[in-house]
Amino acid sequence: MVPRRSISVAVPFTLALALGLTLGAPSATAQQTSPGSTLRVQEDPRPGDLPAGSLITDGSIFDLVHAGDRIYAVGAFGRIGRYQGAGDRLDATGAQLASPQLADGQISVEVSDGAGGWYLGGDFSGIGGKASGGLAHVLADGSLDPAFLPKTNGLVSAIALVGGTLYVGGDFTKVGSASRAGLAAVSVADGSVLPFDAPQSRRVTELEAGPTALYVGTEDHLSAVNLLTGATLPAFTSTSAEEVHALTLGGGHLYVGTHKLVALDPTTGAVDATFNAGAAQSGRYYHSLLWTDGGLYVGSDRTDRLQVLDPETGAVDPTFNAHFAGSNGTFGGPGGVYDLALDGSHLWVAGSFTSAGGVATDGLAVLDATSGTRVDVSTPKYDKQVNAVELSGGAVFVGGTFAMSDWMRTRNIAALDATTLEPLRGFHMSERPYGDLTIGSDALYMASNHFEGYDSYDVNHPYYNYTSSVRAFDPDSGAALPKLSLKVSNLSGITTIGDRLYVAQRLDNDIKFPRNRITVYDARGKKVRSFQVPLLGYVSTLSSVGGDLLLGGSFKRKSANGGLRNTALLRVDATNGDRRPYFDPHIHGPVYDLAVQGSSVFANGLFQKVFEGPTAVNSRGITKMSSRSTRDDQFSTPSKFNGAGYSTRIHALGSLLWFDSYRGRFLDIDSGEFVPSPVPERHPSAVTTAPGGYAYGSNIYTNLNGQDFLPLGVIAKTS
Repeated sequence: MVPRRSISVAVPFTLALALGLTLGAPSATAQQTSPGSTLRVQEDPRPGDLPAGSLITDGSIFDLVHAGDRIYAVGAFGRIGRYQGAGDRLDATGAQLASPQLADGQISVEVSDGAGGWYLGGDFSGIGGKASGGLAHVLADGSLDPAFLPKTNGLVSAIALVGGTLYVGGDFTKVGSASRAGLAAVSVADGSVLPFDAPQSRRVTELEAGPTALYVGTEDHLSAVNLLTGATLPAFTSTSAEEVHALTLGGGHLYVGTHKLVALDPTTGAVDATFNAGAAQSGRYYHSLLWTDGGLYVGSDRTDRLQVLDPETGAVDPTFNAHFAGSNGTFGGPGGVYDLALDGSHLWVAGSFTSAGGVATDGLAVLDATSGTRVDVSTPKYDKQVNAVELSGGAVFVGGTFAMSDWMRTRNIAALDATTLEPLRGFHMSERPYGDLTIGSDALYMASNHFEGYDSYDVNHPYYNYTSSVRAFDPDSGAALPKLSLKVSNLSGITTIGDRLYVAQRLDNDIKFPRNRITVYDARGKKVRSFQVPLLGYVSTLSSVGGDLLLGGSFKRKSANGGLRNTALLRVDATNGDRRPYFDPHIHGPVYDLAVQGSSVFANGLFQKVFEGPTAVNSRGITKMSSRSTRDDQFSTPSKFNGAGYSTRIHALGSLLWFDSYRGRFLDIDSGEFVPSPVPERHPSAVTTAPGGYAYGSNIYTNLNGQDFLPLGVIAKTS
């Protein structure tokens, strides 16, 4: 059966709104296979429940393969790193400080609390181990304020602090138990909702507080309301019917960024005609504004991205030259500058970009506030865009849609230190291989390596007529090894024995019992021999034991009296393909996967009985035997095991046998009885041995706009 590929679509919330989108221990030569043919939607853990320092990827984990001092992670990802969460606290040098880990989602906005801490707004359901709803308060020491955790039922995209009141805007209808349509005021003392009420018909995008008014920008208008009651101030009239992306007050003006930039009278809303920031550019937006006595900093998603304007005339300051390039946005789209914070002579810049001043950086940079040149502050490398940056008490808090910091790039395969799970920086996969990982002594091989032989429901095309790639890679660097790679017609399995690669392929169109050929390649990729499988049938998987090949599938033969006697597992001489007659377990039904550990062989598939004759026993989809096919009498199928998951993969992991089905069944490798999972994850997508215990993987989907939208793979270790 050709594995189905899972396809994930992701769009970053900040840009999506701007664009008008709607979000809805084996040895090094042992073969282990991946659950690449099965799409799993994992229920847990949530990111906030991850073990400290968990390794994550920006896509799903299919398999973990332990080989010597390494573990290879296989999946559908492009980046791997330590879990950071969507918030990070830094000192003035860019060094990371302690902060509460966000459970999921994103931080959209931040404001200093005036005492060295920050109020955070966004879309998250937990922070620092506490349930939350888009609002939180981080104290000056980096700890979470447990007294302030008001819950909204939607995105918080704007906040403003005035004294003891925090104004909150976004896309919600409730704060706590109080009904509030898109705009609310809460007490900073305990998060209680205040009487202020100013219902909005569209999502609130920006808030700016003045001495006598709260300015409210939404997706389609700008208004001013009373700070105490929320009543609309009739003296302020704005003609803007566009989505507001940025607001700031300064020098007697209210500056408003939409797809153009204007200066308004803060009392009346009248446009100041003397301020001219240039002609509008359709489809591009002004996202951040910062007023100072010396100039107005303007961040956008235009080509120039960050400029300083004369706050009276709008003229561009030619002495300020900031150069940004690239985009690391969650949903693609143009790069942009989304937030600014001034620290004396240093300007902190947050957004979606991959370089600043010609130096690589991801979403966060520090510039000279006068010239715009990059300052030598080493900021962390984030995998996705930074939405917000805010100074408080000499420290900096950044938030966004990122999940990891100081990540490395590799496609679909990563090499990890088996003891620490630290990614090996020298291993980089530039191609994007897909399939099952088979490890040889000198190469990694990737190919779709598991099949169900034929499709009995497709009478016109009873088996897949196709050409497969067997791609080879250097196990130390991840570099492609084209001389060892193959194109194979009707591939049905691969395995390795030492430095030899064995490839099985179907030769003809018989529905159930075709001819099959095994071709052997040496360490240089040269064909050294080939032979036909001694019995007709289909091959679903290959493995090895004692230097011989094991072939799982379904094969046709005759008994001594001339009657039919089918079998599903063959052991053949790896040099010439001769069948080992002493190996004859008489499995009544196809075998879909094999696991070999020491001298024990495990097979699972669509069968009920093995070892026919006087010693025939019931064995529902799983059986254990010796390398000479002697039945292990201690191993019995669990009474409650119904053979479900017969076409999933099995892995022998020391004292355990694991079925990598959605239910994640673990069996005692001696008795065959169910045992508790040795890993804390309820539904692991991958488990392998590791020094001192097990390494395991799972797949989660982080919250964004109330939906589990962004996939993450998680890798952790347990004793």
